[in-house]
Amino acid sequence: MLLFVINLLAVARVIPYGAALGITVLGLLLVDKTILLHVDYSLLLTFAGFFIFIGNMGRFPAFSHLLQKIVSGNEVLVGIAASQVISNVPAALLLSGFTDNFAPLIVGVNLGGLGTLIASMASLISYKLLIGEASQMKGAYFRYFTGVNICFLAVLLAFALFWA
Repeated sequence: MLLFVINLLAVARVIPYGAALGITVLGLLLVDKTILLHVDYSLLLTFAGFFIFIGNMGRFPAFSHLLQKIVSGNEVLVGIAASQVISNVPAALLLSGFTDNFAPLIVGVNLGGLGTLIASMASLISYKLLIGEASQMKGAYFRYFTGVNICFLAVLLAFALFWA
């Protein structure tokens, strides 16, 4: 709990990120020396890669102009579409720089967490856990997951557009 509070303080910019990272790593090593061996570093690097990608893409003038044109007035649909490719949290960060209309963007990236496996990092984590336990189910799970998520996305999008 103490490490959680320290990290919250870093997010709130009360203490420096580097200090929070150092304290967290040291604390984890004190509690369980092997804990850092069980971290899914490929998933962390994937997520970090999304943030680096969106940070760099937003700096390209041609891409920036394109997003400026596309996002304005289409926040829900663009939020959903971007989430399918780069996950909903990085999509929210990327697109928020191109609109002042945040309510529809929030709806779009929240709905965008449905759909493909990549749309939400939580979905990727659950898929990775499943195939670690029952790899023979990965194809069936992928098809079922995608089908159900697209159905839910369609229904919720219809509600969102109806009440917009």
